[in-house]
Amino acid sequence: MTFFRVLTVLSLLFHVPVLSAESPRNVGFYYGHESPIGPLFAYDWLVLQPDQATDARLSLLSRGGTAPLAYVAVDEIAKSHALFPQVDPAWIVGRNKAWGSVILDIRKPEVRQFLVDKRVVPALTRGFEGVFLDTLDSHLMVEAGKVDALSFAQAQADLIADIRDRYPEAVMIINRGFHLPVRALDQVDALAFESYFEGFDPESGRYRPVPEEHREWLDARIAEWSARYPEKPVIAIDYTATPQLAQETAHRLRDRGLLPVVSNQALDRLGPTSPETIRRQVLVLHDLPPQQADQSQAHSRLGVVLEYLGFVPVYRSALEPPLSEPVLDRYHGVVVWWEAGTAHSRLCQWLGNSVQDQLPLVLMGLMPAAPACQRLVSGQRMRVPEGMLQVSALQETVGRFEGNRLPARVPLAMPSALDTYEPWILIEDKNARSYSPVFIRPEGGVALSPFLFEPGPDNAAYWLFDPVRFMADALKPESHPGVDATTEAGRRIVTAHIDGDGAVSRANLPGTPQAIKVILDKIIRHYPIPHTVSVIEAEVSERGVYPAESREALETARQIFREPNVEVASHTFSHPFFWRMMEGGEAPTAEQAAYGYAMEVPGYEPDLKREIPGSVAFVNELTPDDKAVRVFLWSGDARPGKTALRMVRELGLVNVNGGNTRPLKYDSTLAAVWPDARLVGDELQVHAPVLNENVYTDLWTGPFYGYRNARESFDLLDAPYRLKPSGIYYHFYSGTYPESIKALHEVYQHALDKPNSPLYLSEYATRVQARYYSVTTRDDDGVYRWKGVYTPATVTLPDSLYPDMKNSTGVAGFIRHGQRHYVHLTGPGAALAVSEVAPQGVYLESANARLTRWEREQVSVATSRVTVSANGHVPVEFRFGGAESCRVVSDHPATRLSPVAFRLSGKAVSNVVVECS
Repeated sequence: MTFFRVLTVLSLLFHVPVLSAESPRNVGFYYGHESPIGPLFAYDWLVLQPDQATDARLSLLSRGGTAPLAYVAVDEIAKSHALFPQVDPAWIVGRNKAWGSVILDIRKPEVRQFLVDKRVVPALTRGFEGVFLDTLDSHLMVEAGKVDALSFAQAQADLIADIRDRYPEAVMIINRGFHLPVRALDQVDALAFESYFEGFDPESGRYRPVPEEHREWLDARIAEWSARYPEKPVIAIDYTATPQLAQETAHRLRDRGLLPVVSNQALDRLGPTSPETIRRQVLVLHDLPPQQADQSQAHSRLGVVLEYLGFVPVYRSALEPPLSEPVLDRYHGVVVWWEAGTAHSRLCQWLGNSVQDQLPLVLMGLMPAAPACQRLVSGQRMRVPEGMLQVSALQETVGRFEGNRLPARVPLAMPSALDTYEPWILIEDKNARSYSPVFIRPEGGVALSPFLFEPGPDNAAYWLFDPVRFMADALKPESHPGVDATTEAGRRIVTAHIDGDGAVSRANLPGTPQAIKVILDKIIRHYPIPHTVSVIEAEVSERGVYPAESREALETARQIFREPNVEVASHTFSHPFFWRMMEGGEAPTAEQAAYGYAMEVPGYEPDLKREIPGSVAFVNELTPDDKAVRVFLWSGDARPGKTALRMVRELGLVNVNGGNTRPLKYDSTLAAVWPDARLVGDELQVHAPVLNENVYTDLWTGPFYGYRNARESFDLLDAPYRLKPSGIYYHFYSGTYPESIKALHEVYQHALDKPNSPLYLSEYATRVQARYYSVTTRDDDGVYRWKGVYTPATVTLPDSLYPDMKNSTGVAGFIRHGQRHYVHLTGPGAALAVSEVAPQGVYLESANARLTRWEREQVSVATSRVTVSANGHVPVEFRFGGAESCRVVSDHPATRLSPVAFRLSGKAVSNVVVECS
């Protein structure tokens, strides 16, 4: 090396690459498959093993701004790889015993063709947006590679050129590749290398710091790269045994101007990001079979509590093998709810080793007798209390929330009361032994049966304590904002959707019109709010079950779909009652199938393709040119499997229906509220906000005015906690009786008489998807941002915190409801700073439309000027806080509703200027 070159390299040792606007800020390498998808949106580029990533994951990541890149080994292939049997022995020039792989002779054109045809093309065809080319220097391990290194390098350059020719837009990252000719380096997008500060020795199986002399050599190579390609990122891949050291190492690498990837040796631990990823996922374990997760109490009774607290529940059956990948990197905590109470020694051992004392752990239900499980509850032996019990409620909601009758006898083993715990319930038996079946401890909480619910008639259940307070104390959600799907711009969301059942039924009205016509005339045209309306193809089609009724029904359906306040949906071809049967699931019992398996269409067996894309195509033939189907509404048991969910997603539609939310004062209340959605792998089923009139009318046997009780459900879902929108949901057959029509009017009026933001069902569904398909990040200044398929329109904060309006962007204001502040965001670029002090100056208290712009400026000591834009479905209303009087100063016709509130004439308004003092 010449003296001049030495000086040049030294001057560039700490050169920071100049990244372009499209350069990634966070790069991840994740070679596992157990992580929920949410945290993965934190990365801009994410390298995955193709056999570990589903097509759904690739599609969703790409939609959420995370480019999935396929791992491709160039010089090597593992003997365990599925493609290894296709490797010609003549291609092999050596072996890498440390990794159980063989080294390929890439100089051979057929080897390069194999890599392109079998690894690169399939990956990019599936949805990967680029490749990470690894093992580029493995040929140097064998004699042929050492002797003819230049030919190997030129062959690798030919491979890179071939990939670039085929895929000009694909991202290409090379691992090391310092030996490659310039023509190859010119065509790649980033350079990666391993082990800058921390590494892993595969031979010894140990993590180790990297010696300084190794870094000196790497610094010289990095300097050369950065001098030639200042706009191309340099990625440092380090390995650490613990997440704590990974965080420290990532900071050190960023200080050197490198993009850090710091994981474990298996690369199945998620690396640190900047800004920091907030872990919102909670692993929820139940002990039903995996296919029955949605029927578990962990899902049906606890899921909505976790959602309200800002968490994302991820369900897993305790009957499956324990997770093999790390959990500290992706989960905020773990909840276990046992219903069967059978032995789960292996799971409990895993919980003790991988979770306890590291993450909040909450144990609920019937505690298994296995010693490993009981050790999780208490270090002391659990006993069965003897005789009649003296029960003491030590927390204010115990016996005062819903249920008030605490058990007087307990035939189950209970943990002893300990001074280190905060007991919510204390029981003393006849031998003066003290036990605590419900308590909080520093590392989580315990709530054991039978102290969860007071049982009621017909399987009703009443919580014996406030589960929201309990889970908040046990899981300690901190003060991070939670994604909300109940509120838009400070007002409770109202949706209205109609399943197509009963469209051709004749109404008990003069002239016996079809029910579909009654609903059009008396409801849809009467209430100008958004409606999502569907039909069942086999009910209205000329080739369906009711051909004599078809012509009239189809004409009315076309009229409905032309209405300006109607969004189009499909409710299947034949209304299947049992969706999982079509995916090979267990058949229902004879009692369950009393109504059949679907509508009886002659010669037809329910088939997913006919039910989903087939029915969507049919409905699209009924719509005007400017509309198409937006929503697919599940029928029957509304329990679709992964294939059905995938079909709907691949059609570009959202799916809704299912769940069993119907709280009533005379029935279960909070225990009858299901979560907003359920993850099935990476697919997501969005539940109906509230159930339909069928369950309020005893399965449509009467009383037919029963749906009026949905008003009570709406109120219970709004206090003490706002858990759901006002979800108006019914079938066309509600148009067949005067009393059922009257009940609809009563429900609509009840929902609309209160401040509300009406949305189409598809818009509501995207608010739910924003919870499950996004990531929350926080920068060094404490500012929160969101990234994903959809980003939230509303987030919640504890009422002790406020949005810092001065230091936030895209934040219009907030409103208090219950014990939460609902914060209004204006779009994907929103950045929320928080404060313990209420904001000074004007802010938006509420609106009835989606906010798209908010800007505020101080024009004098006493006067603020705001510019606001919004898109809604009814004339837009604004109400401002932090001011005594406001006036619209832009050229927008407005009606004053109060000194600080206005109604504008348009449903969509841009750049409304308001001055407040």
